[in-house]
Amino acid sequence: MCTSEGLPRDGRSSGACAGFSAIELILGLALTICLAMAVAPLWLSLQTTGVREGDQTLRLLQARVAVARFERDFRLASAAGCPFSLSSPILEASSSQVVFLQRPTVGAAPILVEWEIVNGTLMRRRGPCPAARPSVFSHSLFVDHKTMLEGVIPGSVLVYFTGSAPVDAPADVIDLTSIDRIMLELQTAAEGANAPVHATARGRVGR
Repeated sequence: MCTSEGLPRDGRSSGACAGFSAIELILGLALTICLAMAVAPLWLSLQTTGVREGDQTLRLLQARVAVARFERDFRLASAAGCPFSLSSPILEASSSQVVFLQRPTVGAAPILVEWEIVNGTLMRRRGPCPAARPSVFSHSLFVDHKTMLEGVIPGSVLVYFTGSAPVDAPADVIDLTSIDRIMLELQTAAEGANAPVHATARGRVGR
């Protein structure tokens, strides 16, 4: 504590009461900068980890929504009301794509539905049921194109079953009639994630 009693008689303040010197200020600033440089990488690492974990959680929720919709679609799969002869609602099947007919409500006209894994995305498409069976199910047949999940990585496939026995894809016309269950095995990952998110949907084909 500095008082008037500590002042010299000539009126000049002593060095002890003159406050921080320039050297002390420079040293304090240097220490502050060094501390900030030491802490900044840790703070950035924690922030990056938090963002990545948040992205992974969001990707998992999106995958769950997609597989739930996939399962619901196949519960509603039906060839009833189809204008052309058909013994199974499934029209085309491969490891990356499945096309089938769906009847959302009793008495409603059937609609055409496609699920496809393409270019790192899981797509769901819908369109009106054609009057005759097309030789090729091009995307022009669909009027609604929805991205269900992004960031889909290799290893994501559609697997078909007859009872408990898997059916090799692509399935031919004879195999299509016997398919009663479809499994969607999804692998997706957020950018920079250490491990992919896995999700599996098992759709039982309605008739």
